[in-house]
Amino acid sequence: MSHTITAMYRTPETAELVQDRLIEIGVPERNVHVFSTMGREDDLDTLHLPLDETSTYKHAVQMGHAVVSAEIEEEHIDPASEAMRHPEDGVDIDAYEVDHAVESENNDELATGAAGEQTVAVGEERLTLGKRAVERGSAHVRTYVQEVPVEERIRLREERLTVDRRPADRVVTGAEADNLFQERDIEVTTRSEQAVVSKETVITGEVVVGKEVSEREEVVQDTVRKIEVDVDRDRT
Repeated sequence: MSHTITAMYRTPETAELVQDRLIEIGVPERNVHVFSTMGREDDLDTLHLPLDETSTYKHAVQMGHAVVSAEIEEEHIDPASEAMRHPEDGVDIDAYEVDHAVESENNDELATGAAGEQTVAVGEERLTLGKRAVERGSAHVRTYVQEVPVEERIRLREERLTVDRRPADRVVTGAEADNLFQERDIEVTTRSEQAVVSKETVITGEVVVGKEVSEREEVVQDTVRKIEVDVDRDRT
């Protein structure tokens, strides 16, 4: 499958260089056409382009520019497209169409003034700058509860009941002797300590999420169009 690519250049020399480059990358010479001869701009009708594009290309040839049109096979599309880009001498067809339309309109609007004067409107584009907010990113903060095992040590006191029998050989008298043979019921209680666990809540840190605002200066580069007027005076 073939594609037709058409480009416009300021000089015929550049068009011939592009033609040579296309042939070098494998495009058959019969498929490359150069239109650069004034008086033969009607040959561009053979390209069967839209009428407005054909009119623009014809005007370019009349002004001394050149047009290259090539039938490119699928395998040569990328290198051929690269070869036909010639930023030094290439002409933007869209911009040229606008300029051509403006020139034609100005020619139609020539006003005849006093003493046979004619006025040509001269205009230009001006660059205006504005600002718009663009979202650059966001942060989502989520909290969750995590149980972490902990271990602490504590010393606990524990009592044990002991019973010892001790030999004795002692004479008792008086009240001690009277109380010796009384029945008695003695109770001894032992105690032990158990660990009691309680919890307290403390804040150990904070996560602060905010925004910092700064300003930067950016240089915006673009192109604007303006109408230039050349006056050719006939020498008599």
